[in-house]
Amino acid sequence: MTGLLPGSEIIETQYASVKRVSVIYERPLSGRPCLTSTNESREFFKQYWKDNPAWDQEQFVVACLDTKHRVQCVVPITIGTLDASLVHPREVFKPAVIEGSAAVILSHNHPSGNTAPSREDLDVTDRLTEAGKLLGITVLDHIIHGDGTGDVLSIRESR
Repeated sequence: MTGLLPGSEIIETQYASVKRVSVIYERPLSGRPCLTSTNESREFFKQYWKDNPAWDQEQFVVACLDTKHRVQCVVPITIGTLDASLVHPREVFKPAVIEGSAAVILSHNHPSGNTAPSREDLDVTDRLTEAGKLLGITVLDHIIHGDGTGDVLSIRESR
């Protein structure tokens, strides 16, 4: 069997990957929302959280975007507790890498209804922005939704 380099061989061992990922093109992106401004992102996630309420727990999602900032998918990353959610770059960027995304927009809800970002919200945004730079995937924004109020806040715009 030939490997990646001419003349090299892939040796099958018991330590071969246990996962197989295949990308199947299912439908065109035409007609998908295009998020090219902060206002469009806020409105998109306002509707997303209305359609996918998470009243009693923080949930963190990522919207993967193509090069024209059309939404490829929105993927739930983690479900937390009443006031916290553990977020790791590996899980956040996994769907973006699989989709071949150029950019992402992060979002999570605040069950309290208060959209003011916590210190942890700001730190996670900064950490994911830096991780995205290493991967070549731009973090465009982080939208916070206030449950029960419908309020949304852009962390990028609030700074």
